[in-house]
Amino acid sequence: MCGRYQLDPDEMGERLTEQVEEAKRLAACLGLEMHTSGEIRPTDIAPVLAPSAVQRRTQAFPMQWGFSHPYKGMLIFNTRSETAAEKDLFCTSIDDRRCLIPASCYFEWHKTEQNRKERYAFFAEDRKPLYLAGLYVRSRDRRQPPCFSILTRDAASNIKALHPRMPVLVPYEREEEWLSRDTDFHRFLASLQLPVRAERG
Repeated sequence: MCGRYQLDPDEMGERLTEQVEEAKRLAACLGLEMHTSGEIRPTDIAPVLAPSAVQRRTQAFPMQWGFSHPYKGMLIFNTRSETAAEKDLFCTSIDDRRCLIPASCYFEWHKTEQNRKERYAFFAEDRKPLYLAGLYVRSRDRRQPPCFSILTRDAASNIKALHPRMPVLVPYEREEEWLSRDTDFHRFLASLQLPVRAERG
């Protein structure tokens, strides 16, 4: 489960900054209010990396985090990576609509023995920005942005006591590999190992 993440423009690096600026221009043309810094919450519009439809060039697009389930009405903003291929909502997104969500950190809440909830921020061990793996769906209304869902997996052993699930994290150097439709979905996910650490707050 991932219900919040943060984007810090000062930590993005030159290439990602240029891509986010590209998404900001597109959002402005579409009349969309896009969040490019601070905490991002479900239903917010944020910059997301994906291959362009024609040239398959990786660029940033404004996308909305989450969408309403067409039959149940519930908001879908996380998707279990282990079963995504079996879901009607995402079976066609597995190969053609993969995306990456830039983040400085993500947040989870841990319930204590006193039944209090404590918030933890999760960072890459090297403190570099994170890429959260996701899938997106297109809206039937072309005036609306695509909607993305963050893929989750079992949490790493060092943070499992705080929360049982975590986003699927993709290293920067494997960005293009994940976004390629030629990369096997399950084999790629099984190969990922990106250490994270937690801080209260």
